[in-house]
Amino acid sequence: MKIKSLKDTDTLDFFTVDKETFSTIPMFSGAVQAGFPSPAEDHMDMDLNLNDYLVQNPSATFCVRAIGESMKDAGIKSGDIMIVDKSLEPKNRSIVLAVIDGEFTVKRVRVNDNELYLVPENSNFSPIKITEEADFQIWGVVTYIIHKVV
Repeated sequence: MKIKSLKDTDTLDFFTVDKETFSTIPMFSGAVQAGFPSPAEDHMDMDLNLNDYLVQNPSATFCVRAIGESMKDAGIKSGDIMIVDKSLEPKNRSIVLAVIDGEFTVKRVRVNDNELYLVPENSNFSPIKITEEADFQIWGVVTYIIHKVV
């Protein structure tokens, strides 16, 4: 999967997914239980196409880099790349990329008693109640997170 820079903002870096490039990486045929693979499975006999695995709706999918700590308890760290699908309908508890009053944010959608909230996954941040007066739009649902572990 080739990622090209689309737009930078003060808080987020946006990227398009190049749908013409197919990236594959070798994949072990067996599962690994939080340890090392069995020596009997010491071979890789299939390829994983990252486009097929990470991008279900290519024309509606883009990537954006997360900045900040408000979603750390959902596993989204500052610097992670989020894969966002604009074609998916957000549901209660979906993680979404939204714009509220001109500012981008990534939060979890919560609906309580017909009231809509954008909820951070970090107790140091407060939920945002979406009112009728707010200039609010959901840009897409976050489907995958890519982050370094080393």
